[in-house]
Amino acid sequence: MKILLFGGSGQLGYELKKRARDLEFELVSPVTAELDITDREQVQRLLSSLKPAVVINCAAYTAVDKAEHEQEKAFLINRDGAGHIAEACAKIDCRMIHISTDYVFDGALGRALKESDAVNPLSIYGRSKLEGEQRVTSALGERGLILRTQALFGQKGINFVQSMLKFFPERDHLRIVDDQWVSPTWAGWLAEVILDLARMPVGGVVHASCDGAVSWFEFATEIQLLSRTYFEGKPLAKLEKITAQELNRPAPRPTYSAFDTTLVSSLLGRSPISWREGLSRYLQEIGVV
Repeated sequence: MKILLFGGSGQLGYELKKRARDLEFELVSPVTAELDITDREQVQRLLSSLKPAVVINCAAYTAVDKAEHEQEKAFLINRDGAGHIAEACAKIDCRMIHISTDYVFDGALGRALKESDAVNPLSIYGRSKLEGEQRVTSALGERGLILRTQALFGQKGINFVQSMLKFFPERDHLRIVDDQWVSPTWAGWLAEVILDLARMPVGGVVHASCDGAVSWFEFATEIQLLSRTYFEGKPLAKLEKITAQELNRPAPRPTYSAFDTTLVSSLLGRSPISWREGLSRYLQEIGVV
């Protein structure tokens, strides 16, 4: 099966390329310097030439706070770029898996979010990703799969786990939000899920995250606990609880955006791994535990 991957240089793209090599997939991933997804004609020429069976779009503008004052750039990539890929897929009748986010929700329900729950993005980033979802669905219908995930961490790019491992030995104190809850998701696990779904004629919206809900403070506490021996007795930062209001970031985040993963479990025939298992496997992979 031939797969065309956009966003192959990011943490999820990296894991997809690594795992696809061990399977029967022929995966092609152009670098950003060679192809700009905001250029409709470039995208259409590439798809017409390659004729993939499935396109996976991991390419995104993900600077959540910067998006508040870089609105045009965020929408150009997350909405228009996704739309160009979907339109090109429709022309050659191939499927598309589009990676989206929990930030399309406001998280006000206080429970695990289902695919059928009403969306209400709080930030420019969330709005741009939601409009990207809508472009994909409009162009492809059931041949487009919107795969929402959240709190992603992996070997490439900037993420919460890498930031904590850097700051633990450098800082005396770290103030971590304790009133926002997520399902931290290891990119290695998610890549395996995406490649499994690539073999299935699945469309619509699917939530895919590791299992369980945790606050950012609790997540940081677990990271520090598991990595303590790696720092060989060095003093590590004391973790302090704060509220999202105290942190006062430019872009508001969902309050409770953990996912209900009943649908993806049914499709795969297995339940997601827990966020703790994902964290442990990731730390083992990078040699921290």
